[in-house]
Amino acid sequence: MKKGIFKKLFITYGITIILGFGILALVLMKLFSQYFIDSKKDLLLEYGQKITQDIAIGIYAGRLDRQTLNEDLKVLDKFLDARIWIIDKEGTIFGVSGTNEEQYLGQKVDGSRLGVLYRGRNIIETGNFGGKFKEPVLTVGYPIFYENEFEGGVFIHAAMPGIQKTFRDVYNMTVLAIVFSGLLAYGILYFQIKRISVPLGEISKAAKVISGGEFQKRLEIKTGDEIEELAESFNDMAESLEKIEENRRNFIANISHDLRSPMTSIRGFVGGIMDGTIPPDMQQHYLGIVMDECQRLIKMTNGLLELNNIQQGRVEANKTNFEFNELIRRKLINFEKDITEKNLDVLLNFYDDATIVNADKAMMERIITNLLDNAVKFTVEKGSISLKTREEKNKVIVEITNTGVDINKNELKTMWERFHKGDPTRGVYKSGFGLGLAIVKEMIILQNEEIWADSSDNYVRFSFTAEKGK
Repeated sequence: MKKGIFKKLFITYGITIILGFGILALVLMKLFSQYFIDSKKDLLLEYGQKITQDIAIGIYAGRLDRQTLNEDLKVLDKFLDARIWIIDKEGTIFGVSGTNEEQYLGQKVDGSRLGVLYRGRNIIETGNFGGKFKEPVLTVGYPIFYENEFEGGVFIHAAMPGIQKTFRDVYNMTVLAIVFSGLLAYGILYFQIKRISVPLGEISKAAKVISGGEFQKRLEIKTGDEIEELAESFNDMAESLEKIEENRRNFIANISHDLRSPMTSIRGFVGGIMDGTIPPDMQQHYLGIVMDECQRLIKMTNGLLELNNIQQGRVEANKTNFEFNELIRRKLINFEKDITEKNLDVLLNFYDDATIVNADKAMMERIITNLLDNAVKFTVEKGSISLKTREEKNKVIVEITNTGVDINKNELKTMWERFHKGDPTRGVYKSGFGLGLAIVKEMIILQNEEIWADSSDNYVRFSFTAEKGK
């Protein structure tokens, strides 16, 4: 908006309105001009025919004298606002409609016009009628025939300035209406553009604020149209950025904690061995602890690399058909020691003796391992774990349930994030890094499957789908 969207839109649409109304005015001027001339012409033709039939022919039939004719012509003169001439067969003017026209009595019209009338044709022309008028007139000529003999003609002259004056009056009123409509359109345009540009300006300012790192900025725009939808999308984006920033900070804090703890242990034990604080007979023991801490760091690094590779699209799912029940049994055996130590009850409930699925076998092994590790870790002593499979719409649904502490709704939403741990202090179960469930979810998504969790009445259940094999 550096160049001002309001100014640009207002000028652009304003010019469009001006051009549109200007062209309309020009078109109307042309149409009105032609309309009034055509209307006057039709009127003159209509009354020219009546004069010819009712008045002029009456002279030759002996029903009218010339004095009565002139009186009737004066009445028609005022009605038509036009001059009326009657000519004989020689082209001599012998009847006029007004006293100011008496100067034309006895004058003759030129032979070309008389010839046209003689041939029974009407005359329609504009001009000064062969120099007889100082101002332009619209002239209509009608021939007079009596008993099939040409006897003369009728000429009706309407002053063009009079016709144009009527046209100008109507045109001026039309132009005033157009100007008023244009001003009204400009007013509506102003408020409409303001309605568009102001929210866009607010969005632009908010974007600059967010680009500066203030992700808490939100917009309150209620226009009921696409701009409001844009503002809502902007708020969603800001919320996502705020969440990303929060995750980034948590990520840094968590990884700093998880790196600092083993590094502190390693430094302390190695330093103790080097300065002799740890006696030689205990050095092997503490070197074993150092090795365990190194293994933890390697495990965390590998987990981060694995998760990053999946999210970057560097890992593809290689689906094959295999027997799923056997995989679950084998993975469960790997946790036999921990299960025995905590005296846990384990229940297996397969919907079929042999369950064939179409999935990435390596990923499924990792998914089952991570979920079982999570279940065993958080199940209290003498608790229970159940593994259940069921079929639903060409899908195999696996449920791993363990007894323990309930998980609230917020925790159910955030538990899939990397470095999220059930223990905020990161003191309990410090052997984990909060990457297991994040890796599980990414592997499930990579296979176009679904995973979800629910918790109630001292139990936690993880459920995921797998495509049924053939």
